[in-house]
Amino acid sequence: MERNSNNRVFLLDTAAHWFGAKIREYRAPILASAIFGMLAYLFAFTNKLVNHDEVFCLFSKGATVDSGRWGLGLLDSIFPNYSMPWLYGVITLVLMAVSICILLHLFSIRSRLLQVLLAGCILVFPSLIGTFGYMFTSSSYAVAFLLAVLAAWFLARPGKWNLLPALGCLVLSLSIYQSYVAVSAGLLVLVLIQRLLQGDKAASVIRKGIYFVAFLLVSLGLYCLATGVVLRLTGTQFNSYASDSVTFRLSDLPARIGLAYSSFLRFFTEGYRGLIPTALSRAAHWVCLGASVVLLVIWGCQRKEKDLPRLLLLLLLTALLPLAVNCMYLITTVDSIHTLVLYGFIAVYLLAAILAEACLPLAAEGKASALFRRVALNAVTLAMGVILVCNLYVSNEAYLSMYLRYENAYAFYTTLVSDIKMTPGFNETTKLALIGQWEKPAYDAKQFPFLKQLAGVQGFTPNSYSRQRFLEYYLGFSIPFAADEECREIEESPEFSEMAVYPYYGSMRMIGDCLVVKLSQSK
Repeated sequence: MERNSNNRVFLLDTAAHWFGAKIREYRAPILASAIFGMLAYLFAFTNKLVNHDEVFCLFSKGATVDSGRWGLGLLDSIFPNYSMPWLYGVITLVLMAVSICILLHLFSIRSRLLQVLLAGCILVFPSLIGTFGYMFTSSSYAVAFLLAVLAAWFLARPGKWNLLPALGCLVLSLSIYQSYVAVSAGLLVLVLIQRLLQGDKAASVIRKGIYFVAFLLVSLGLYCLATGVVLRLTGTQFNSYASDSVTFRLSDLPARIGLAYSSFLRFFTEGYRGLIPTALSRAAHWVCLGASVVLLVIWGCQRKEKDLPRLLLLLLLTALLPLAVNCMYLITTVDSIHTLVLYGFIAVYLLAAILAEACLPLAAEGKASALFRRVALNAVTLAMGVILVCNLYVSNEAYLSMYLRYENAYAFYTTLVSDIKMTPGFNETTKLALIGQWEKPAYDAKQFPFLKQLAGVQGFTPNSYSRQRFLEYYLGFSIPFAADEECREIEESPEFSEMAVYPYYGSMRMIGDCLVVKLSQSK
């Protein structure tokens, strides 16, 4: 008994020693993750910011099996169904910091400055900014992200047996959030690029690339097979969102590839999908891209052995990276793709860091080459720093917008509940019919135009589908809502057309057993 106890202590001591060594080794990115994470997200962690889904799923994880996310349901025992911003927020940061350290190890990023900048750009990225709008799944999605990273890490390691844990990690990641297949896809393309930079022959990298593509296809196939089994065992069918969003036809593939590339360009030109939401950030991204191209040219020119096939393959893989990070465009409808789905875009920052790391030890050949190398390296780090600072501001501005939306909605419904209770005819059988659209405050479009395409941070408004639960959870007022068909009949009635628009006199009245509130004029 004593020996077993000593063995357990020894194992724990060994594990603690290993973790301590890793923390010391990666102290710079870990500290950067903590600092940047708190600067970006502390307000969201210490305030109950809500959007439409957050209100509806305050005590759940939303759709699980019926959306193909059966792994999300499996995490209930680890992350209970309570949307707790502080706890789940900190857990998410820890898991993301672990993912960042694995990425730095995978791509051998040793420069402390690049480690810090990468930690910031990955952690304070619009996809995670939006994810914290759905706090009820934030920690679960961080697990999915970590699994997608681990899948690439296992597959990049030597040894055929690493295929099994890689498959397991990616299938589990897809079962939590399907779009993180793009994270793994982008990372695997970067692995191939790095191998070329390190001297691998083109033929070897091509074989490895075919192996990676097969891995992704097999992982998707295993996920679909497992999902079909889970649906059958639980007697569940896909919900309309899941069944309508997945679509693939071989004949559409060329057009979808073109869409993936055109969307990638729109990220840089117009802030499409909110990935690069401000003009300054877009300028910094162009600088980062340009400097990366210069570093790629410098690396190619300074190679003593000119291996043309390797150089051409390197250019081809670089050109394929946008397709990898946008691979969701190949299998889903455009309407289902939003900011959270596009986390694979961080491969752009990783590519810049990989090229910078590869060019750091190069000996300068000539003053012009040395100058271009120095300028490009500084441009990459400066651009990534600007991108990080821009996203720090965007995160706090986004959460300010959510806070103001909540305050507006809370004030609106507090007044409305008071008016409802004083309406003649209101009793325990009354149903509420809110008809029309609440007009957004004038400041919204003027002060927060960059948030229009950033998913997850639109906040809660009186028009939200979850407003009945908002009344129950946040104001303690329970009242049944009229069905959509009842509302349509009321809207077509002469009594409704005579009503004023809320909050003016005559904007509330009993029509049948429904207390009708007219929020706007009929179109």
